[in-house]
Amino acid sequence: MVLPFDANDVSFPAVNSVPRDEIAIRSYRNGDEPALTSLFETVFGRRMSEREWRWKLAPTYKVPNVWLATYRDQPISHYAAMPTRFKIDERASDAMVAVDAMTAPAFRRRGLLTEVVARSHEEWRDAGIAFVIGLPNQQWGSRARALGWRELFPLQWLARPLRPEALIARRLGLPGLGRLPMFGTVWNRFANRRLRRRSDIEVTQAESAGAEFDVIWDRCRSDTAFSAVRDAEWIERRFMSSPARSYQVLVARRGNLPAAWLTYSLNRNEGRTTAQLVELFAAEGDTESSAALMLELLRRLGEQAADLVYTLAVPGTPLFAWFRSIGFIRGPSFGVQLVPLATDVPLERLQSPPAWRLTGADFDVA
Repeated sequence: MVLPFDANDVSFPAVNSVPRDEIAIRSYRNGDEPALTSLFETVFGRRMSEREWRWKLAPTYKVPNVWLATYRDQPISHYAAMPTRFKIDERASDAMVAVDAMTAPAFRRRGLLTEVVARSHEEWRDAGIAFVIGLPNQQWGSRARALGWRELFPLQWLARPLRPEALIARRLGLPGLGRLPMFGTVWNRFANRRLRRRSDIEVTQAESAGAEFDVIWDRCRSDTAFSAVRDAEWIERRFMSSPARSYQVLVARRGNLPAAWLTYSLNRNEGRTTAQLVELFAAEGDTESSAALMLELLRRLGEQAADLVYTLAVPGTPLFAWFRSIGFIRGPSFGVQLVPLATDVPLERLQSPPAWRLTGADFDVA
């Protein structure tokens, strides 16, 4: 099935000539995928396969998580969320991670997205969803506040140069500098001065989401008040089964006991290799397991001649401070926001960065 029209086609009826009663709000139906992936490409300029859409958003929960505005039963506006279990203090609650808010260009400025979002939030509230969390951008404008979005704190990019000579050479247009590795050697030795590898910690690559991830989650769950439930089921869904990106997952063990894990992905573009450190998950204060994982990551990236590794972290958290201590440099940031749906959501405490374990892995930016 394909869309019967091109959302950018100038021959399509003018927006104001389409009666409002011909536009309907409904939830996802099986078979919408071709139209939704086409709309995604029109709006964001990037192709999403139907397989990727189903992995990310196919309904698997008791309440619909994908909502649409349709014209002639074809999607023209879309708002969706990934159902996720979140730890809120000592209980696990159902929450939604909002993604992919989009409206076909020919139907913008009619308030359709506002209607779709309001309808979905109403349905989710009635179903007992605790909150919606997401990254509304500046294009939402005043609609974000009107729809109940509340600012929490920033999520900031951090980057660790691995081959500074290559980065400087590219910026200055002097390729000869890129062949002087002594700059990188000195820089990495300085940045790694806080990383010490213990002989009793072994790091291996995980090929599946086994029981060791449940053990690590149980060990770490009490460190923060708020976090996605990062158990084996979450690891499998978020990383192992992803058709969108190839993730490598490393596990640190002390003796036979799993202690921490790290996941990353490689990006190759125009002959340049970079890496995204998507998540480093360790017990609070366990810098030794974190160091072992980071040193193994750096070793692997050195073999790939990667120019840099980047990650996302929340300023004001121990993880952010640790990244800064090992050579990560601050980059741009954007705001994390939340819509409280349940009446007992502790919004004031949710606005405290140290109360959270939150990274790029919680959203679709990783």
